Amino acid sequence: MRRHTLVRNAIAAVTALGIAAAVAPLSTAPAFAADAPAELTIPAEHTPDDNATVINGAGETGYLSGWTQAGFNWTSYADGSTAPVVMPQGMTTAWGTGTDTLVLTGRDDVAVVQRNMKDGSDRTLPLPKGQRFAGTFGDVVVTEGPLGMSLLSWEDGRVKETPVSAGGQAHSLYQGNKDGMFVQQDLSGMTMICWLGRDGIARSTHLQAEQFDNGKIEVGGDRAVQWTKDGKATVWKTSDFWASTDQLTIPGYDSSQLLGAVGDNVLVARRVATGGQERYSKLDYRVVAVPLKGGPERVVLEKATAMARFKADGTMLIGAVVDGHQGVYAVGSSLDVTKVRESPSLPSVPLALTLAQGRLNTVDRIPGADGVYPRLRGIDLSVTGPLTAGPRTDRGNDAKDFPASPSAGTPDVQATGDGRLVYRLADGTVKVLDEGAQLPARTLGVKADVLRVSGRYLATRRGDERVQVTDLDTGAVVHTGIGVSDFALSGSTLWIGNDPSTAQAVDVRTGRATGKRISAPCLMTSLQAQGGDVYWECGRDKSGVYDTATEKNTELPAHEGALLGDGYVAWQKDGELSVTDLRGGTGTHKVGKPAVAKPGQGWTVDRFGGAVAYVDAAGDTHVAPSGVRSAPVRALDEDFPATVDAKSAARTVRWWASKPLVSWEISLVDLATRNTVRSAFGMETRGPVRVDWDGKNYSGKDLPAGKYTWDVTVVPADGGPDQTFTTPFEVKGTKAAAPRDYVGADGLGDLLAVTPAGVADFRAGADGKVDAKVSGSGWTGANEVSAAAPFDDVDGDGTNDVLVRLTSGELRAYKPGGKALTPSTPYAKIGSGWNIFDVLTSPGDMTGDGRADLLAREASTGDVYLYEANGAGNFKGRVKIGTGFQNYLLTSGAGDVNGDGNADLLARDASGVLWLYPSTGSGTFATRVKVGGGWQVYNALVGAGDLNGDGKPDLLARGTDGVLWSYVGDGKGNFGGRVKVGGGWQMYKYLF
Repeated sequence: MRRHTLVRNAIAAVTALGIAAAVAPLSTAPAFAADAPAELTIPAEHTPDDNATVINGAGETGYLSGWTQAGFNWTSYADGSTAPVVMPQGMTTAWGTGTDTLVLTGRDDVAVVQRNMKDGSDRTLPLPKGQRFAGTFGDVVVTEGPLGMSLLSWEDGRVKETPVSAGGQAHSLYQGNKDGMFVQQDLSGMTMICWLGRDGIARSTHLQAEQFDNGKIEVGGDRAVQWTKDGKATVWKTSDFWASTDQLTIPGYDSSQLLGAVGDNVLVARRVATGGQERYSKLDYRVVAVPLKGGPERVVLEKATAMARFKADGTMLIGAVVDGHQGVYAVGSSLDVTKVRESPSLPSVPLALTLAQGRLNTVDRIPGADGVYPRLRGIDLSVTGPLTAGPRTDRGNDAKDFPASPSAGTPDVQATGDGRLVYRLADGTVKVLDEGAQLPARTLGVKADVLRVSGRYLATRRGDERVQVTDLDTGAVVHTGIGVSDFALSGSTLWIGNDPSTAQAVDVRTGRATGKRISAPCLMTSLQAQGGDVYWECGRDKSGVYDTATEKNTELPAHEGALLGDGYVAWQKDGELSVTDLRGGTGTHKVGKPAVAKPGQGWTVDRFGGAVAYVDAAGDTHVAPSGVRSAPVRALDEDFPATVDAKSAARTVRWWASKPLVSWEISLVDLATRNTVRSAFGMETRGPVRVDWDGKNYSGKDLPAGKYTWDVTVVPADGGPDQTFTTPFEVKGTKAAAPRDYVGADGLGDLLAVTPAGVADFRAGADGKVDAKVSGSGWTGANEVSAAAPFDDVDGDGTNDVLVRLTSGELRAYKPGGKALTPSTPYAKIGSGWNIFDVLTSPGDMTGDGRADLLAREASTGDVYLYEANGAGNFKGRVKIGTGFQNYLLTSGAGDVNGDGNADLLARDASGVLWLYPSTGSGTFATRVKVGGGWQVYNALVGAGDLNGDGKPDLLARGTDGVLWSYVGDGKGNFGGRVKVGGGWQMYKYLF
């Protein structure tokens, strides 16, 4: 058998030998001991608060920043102190007025609130019936209704309403200052831009009103600027809109935002970031100054927003990044830039987290320019040696799926253990994000209130409906079952509560019960499963874990939430997270204090590897070793068909390991020969071991029909013991032939028997015996047979060939092609002079090159020669490998008797003792091994291949009385008791 040495601490690599194998790198240095790695802290990612750079108003003593989505703040110019703008009931949005008064509005259009930020006092201003809030400046609120616009202000402690006076209908408010704002007016089919003052009069201006776009208009201090599509910019004093002060041309109208006039310049924000949605609140702009009197542009800020507000003295406030510091900056009349306040740093706090195979995935609340938004991110942890964390990887934002705040509901995100994530939306829709993919995820055709995932399977239940298991690869429902109390999933094993206090295991691949059951001393309400451990819960009063191997329960203390890990249970109570060893080695110990008590939101466990993760009050994530020696690595699931049609033999074979691996080896073993016919070797991987197999052997040939196994030996990364998983399967419908299979292509060996009359019969193997025959006559005269050796497929036509020596000494390779053997069967001449040998036999491959070889005993000396196949239908020069065999009865074609992957020879000596001569695989014999005595009663011994389908070569023996007996091989060099095939076999001159 060809094998590699499995290692624990090598650089990641794969030796696939023609097989495509999937791997993922891990770190090295094993740490199976419970106390080896120390706790790892992953600091919360801190980012500047983009909401703090969204400027919505500049007052006398401070400024307003923020969005409705993220909240508003008021910052003092004097000391930079910031306080949130607390909204009254029903109010959602704050508006700047150019003064220290803010206007707070809601959605009901019943009233607004004016808040004095100097003393914090509020005044509620009711809106007239039928009118809605339209805008504000200074201490004036502008409303709009069916009859036009009105101004609301306070006079003598009462609300004064002043209708807007204009020559036509006034609407569509624009920018302004504390003294007024621009409004659009339609008059006799004409559109005009007017200035609306606190007296309610909309006075006409020379600002241009363009169709579909009234130009970009901004007001700063006591000056207004309009920038029109033709690139012309005009500056006015707000005290006189009939006499412009300056006119200039500014390029880039379509890709820039007008900010306003500052000193002797007009400031424009030009977008420099590409891609994504264009938003003025984002730091995607470069601020340039265009001189009023002409000259080149000057860069004022390299990275800024396109939202600016002006103080009464004309100083501009804008969010920007200067020398790496994000904050609010003031731009003075000489274009001097002064920091007003640096943006505070906010942590990206996880809303949900899940850990599997050393991969931590979190849904984080990320502060952004438009408020806090959710983002899915992942971190790979080391799974051997000291705990370390790799970089955060961004898997995308899908705001439709993940709420931005806990009040909107927390996503239920679960890791499958093979790189995929499954999560459930508020409406029950279930989505799956494949390994390495970015959001958005693909939607599955199921809805669920409860879900469980493991490997390739998803188990769900909606309300009181039946439990449904979905294959994540195909989206197909593979199993349904009734869940009385609850259900759990571990790999392909589904646990279903079939009455209030018991549950049984079902293999979802077959739908059959496995025979495993658990029982609890109470009425179960919840189940979890991992390998042979099943966690049960009866409300909050009683819980425990049932070990299906020992059939014992470990009961737990009362708690407020628990998760089943690998050999332990983590549970939370009164803010403390604890771990209980299920095998009793370390008892119970405390781990830490999650800020959120609920599993999946504030903490989680890696049931595929051992660690516990939780988020503390500061938003930092802690990954702590369980402190418990984990269970040996297990195969949670395997994926390969029990029968393979050779016409489509290419398949992917997968095993889902219960924990990360540091190395693995896969061998494809032919049970008929015990040979490894294909193999792959890989290093570190998490989740499933996967091999894409093309259906061929080492030589690129189709496999013969018969029985095979995939044997995968895995080395767990935590230092635990190696394990080997075996998956048997059968190949059918192939053109390639199993050893000694000549008729029927059934993978079973056949016997070649020749009568004195020259009839050659193939006697087909079945049920450990031989019976049906396919006959070919004509082997008389010049075609008389003196010896034969059933061989393998010499010419590559998918059927076995036969070496036939005629009495003339000529050796031929006949190609019966699954039909009767006759002298007219196609053949190739090997050579002449072969009558010096009295025995020809082919036990199979003795040299390890994958081709059958020939043994020949010289009649005069008893010497045994090896003829190694040359791969071209003939043989290399002979090599003597044994002497003194003249008094032995040599078995015809023994095969691999002892199961070491090499073809062997069986020989009976003159005293009747049967000996096994094991092949070394290099064309020689090892020391012979005695099989047993009493074999002198037989005059013929034939290794006819596998006669009963167990993958091991069997033996046929004919007694001197003509009775044929079958001996079943055990694959270890011995044979079981004989079984009578039948009498009358003396009719045959030769048995081969």
